[in-house]
Amino acid sequence: MDTQPKGGGESRAHPLADTDPSRPPVILITPDFLPNDKAETEHEYAVRTNYAEAISEAGGLALILPYHSEQIADALALCDGILVTGTQPGAEVPARRSTFERTLVHEALAAGKPLLGICHGMQLIGEYLGGSFAKDLPDLAGETTAHLPHVVPDRLAHEIVLTPGSLLATWQGGTTARVNSLHRHALTGTGRFDVLAIAPDGVTEAFEAPGDTFCLGVQWHPEYGLTALDRQIFKGFVAKCAERRSGPQRPSRNSLIEARLSELGLALPEASTPPGAFVGAIRTGNVVSVSGQVPLRDGKVVCTGQVGGAVSIDEARDSARWALLNGLVQLEKIAGGLDRVTGFVRLAGYVSAAPDFTRHGQVVDAASELLRDLFPDRWMHARVAVGVSSLPRGVPVEIELSATIAGGC
Repeated sequence: MDTQPKGGGESRAHPLADTDPSRPPVILITPDFLPNDKAETEHEYAVRTNYAEAISEAGGLALILPYHSEQIADALALCDGILVTGTQPGAEVPARRSTFERTLVHEALAAGKPLLGICHGMQLIGEYLGGSFAKDLPDLAGETTAHLPHVVPDRLAHEIVLTPGSLLATWQGGTTARVNSLHRHALTGTGRFDVLAIAPDGVTEAFEAPGDTFCLGVQWHPEYGLTALDRQIFKGFVAKCAERRSGPQRPSRNSLIEARLSELGLALPEASTPPGAFVGAIRTGNVVSVSGQVPLRDGKVVCTGQVGGAVSIDEARDSARWALLNGLVQLEKIAGGLDRVTGFVRLAGYVSAAPDFTRHGQVVDAASELLRDLFPDRWMHARVAVGVSSLPRGVPVEIELSATIAGGC
């Protein structure tokens, strides 16, 4: 992952960014934002002390993280884990905070940094992973569960049921527990996570994202330390942060993509120079538009001719894959790495075809399928497949692509 300071110059080693096993794991915690309507200079960050105290008691060192998206890479370079905290129950989270935290979650997962989300933090991470955010708690079981019984969650409120064999069930030593509660919103639906606990009314109370990176979300507030399970959540999280620091580094998202390509017998080509008065890709805000790419391998056209004539469907599909790879290289170049890609917007495929050929979608499918294989968690895109009479350099396929990337607006 690129850890160069965004302001230019050489990266400086931070005294905390080492593998000294004697120092506690450094964990960044996200604060609330308290605006001051009278003066911008008086805006405040705020976070309850018991978040930091719970981390300290579990053996970690907590640091508050300001909302500076352009410095996330540098922040991740010096930390060992991230805690996304809660907020006032029922409050609308400022866009300034939620936008920053979504970018933070994306980059932390890409970097393999352990993540713990509490209340709002659990909802935000879960929504990022494909779940839905509900402002009104669903009454799935026709029962009333005390999700907001007191102003301060310093006492146990209701029971939860833990998924047998799950991480939390193992820590609890059983499949039921009692927790405190302080929320009006909830995470609903399904996503790229496994539900670990539910309340009696069906509200999701905890989840874990599968994969190599530790990613746990809990709806209640374990920082109050009311139960052994609460304290174990922080002990387990801090232990994972320590393990992440001292253990082997997880490969970057680019390395994972290259590994997936290798399994398919493919590789990213060198970025080609546009042959006309245009650029390979251009960024507008967080959206990158990649110019139409032809199928090049080692700087040479893969094949020429019309599909349905001299070019078979299999040859055309292979050309579509190589055209996409050339597009990804252009995207990688302008984004600063494919690890910064958060999703895709549109893929357009142009097929040079004989007049009676109608299977353009089958040809362009090869590019869409490769995108899905390389980015399984964020491949979805709108698509168009168009038949044309000819394409530049006589190629059978040209692919155009647009994507979203992290790192500011």
